[in-house]
Amino acid sequence: MRFLKEEEARALLSALAVRSKDMHDIALVSLFCGLRAGEIHSLTWGDLDFENGLIHVRDTKNKINRHAFMTHEVREMLEQRCGAKATTDLVFPGSSGKKRQWVSDTFARTVNDIGLNDTGKFIIDWNGKQIALRKSDARQRVVFHTLRHTFASWLVKGGIPLYTVAELMGHSTLDMTRRYSHLAPETLKHAALSLEGLLALDIPRIAGCATSQDVMLIN
Repeated sequence: MRFLKEEEARALLSALAVRSKDMHDIALVSLFCGLRAGEIHSLTWGDLDFENGLIHVRDTKNKINRHAFMTHEVREMLEQRCGAKATTDLVFPGSSGKKRQWVSDTFARTVNDIGLNDTGKFIIDWNGKQIALRKSDARQRVVFHTLRHTFASWLVKGGIPLYTVAELMGHSTLDMTRRYSHLAPETLKHAALSLEGLLALDIPRIAGCATSQDVMLIN
């Protein structure tokens, strides 16, 4: 399952900002709040609570409403859009002023142009031009939904419990969130070892058995 490295996310947002302000802003919400494209397209100004930094997420995939939280980046972007909002109540209306029905092709073109789906291999066409080969495995390709995966992946790698990530993602079951668990081996280790020394036990020694501390002292 593909997720973006920090430098890849920066490069993507920078490239989108040049090509489409709307697409950049939509991507920012998905990356930092974990919203699906459809959830973002459905957002109205009434769903935004600037006072408490909340986004009320409705029209969700599993029909369960939830809250997302505005990071500084998202809040600043939304406040700018609020100051210049059009007559429609939608935060991210389409060109016709109505709800967007799909993600703009600008996203896929930008991803390809900055090489996020390249394999690192090339072919030479009949004109002598070098053409990058792109990944064929859909699981390894960057698509818009990759931003939501990245949101969850970064949280898990940062030590956030899976249950909390599941709540933020709006997953109906924890099983959907467990696919990110492999990203947090150190977090699991830290959790298990947090009990170390809790009872200050003096473990009886068995004659003839060297402990790891004994081995260290010998060395």
